Amino acid sequence: MKKLYYIFLLLITFGSCKDDANYPFAGKDAVYFQLQAESYYWTKTLDSIVYSFAGKGVDQDTLWVRVNLAGEATPEGRPVIVVVDEEKTTAEAGLYYEALKVEYVLPGDSVYVNIPVIIYNKDKALENKQVVIGLALKPSEALELGITERLSCRLLVSNMLGKPTYWESTIKYDFGVYSRRKHELCMIELKRDFPVEGSEYSDQRSMWQVYGAYMSDYFERNYPVKDENNAVIEPW
Repeated sequence: MKKLYYIFLLLITFGSCKDDANYPFAGKDAVYFQLQAESYYWTKTLDSIVYSFAGKGVDQDTLWVRVNLAGEATPEGRPVIVVVDEEKTTAEAGLYYEALKVEYVLPGDSVYVNIPVIIYNKDKALENKQVVIGLALKPSEALELGITERLSCRLLVSNMLGKPTYWESTIKYDFGVYSRRKHELCMIELKRDFPVEGSEYSDQRSMWQVYGAYMSDYFERNYPVKDENNAVIEPW
């Protein structure tokens, strides 16, 4: 039965590809953003990366934005052009992030490249607001644009505690309902924040399940602990 199930999924996948006239895996090689890095999740992707400096004690950090190749790898490297989309950007270059390079390089014999975006924690205002860095892919002489829905993305940066984008799909099963106060206490007790990427959390799932059980016990031992809305944080 399992074999039949996987065959059925493959038929659906390939059937969907065939029905899409703009499907990119034909013709000239192309590129697109892939913010969720697991290869077996290539059909699913995030449209943004949420990052907070809160609790990290650093003045700058690097967000890695993955760009995938739709096509064949070649022995030589090829230019990938990523630009800031000014219409979608509220962050100021130099204050909140380092200006991007004119172009990056997809390495030879590779089907993806991680683009580094250096972000800064220089402005006290980040403690009360979130700024946006909008990114967009542009065609180069060697690479066209790939999947239409994945040609732009956003980096959401603050110095506030923010709910991880994948909390509802993953973290809640280990840590229950989200609140900023719970998030803050988890960071204090565990001496670490939740990963930016859901893939990293999934790779360390066993560890986070243990941490989740520890924090549930913490809230039970210290009951009642209240969140930012004066509601009791219930053990789970």
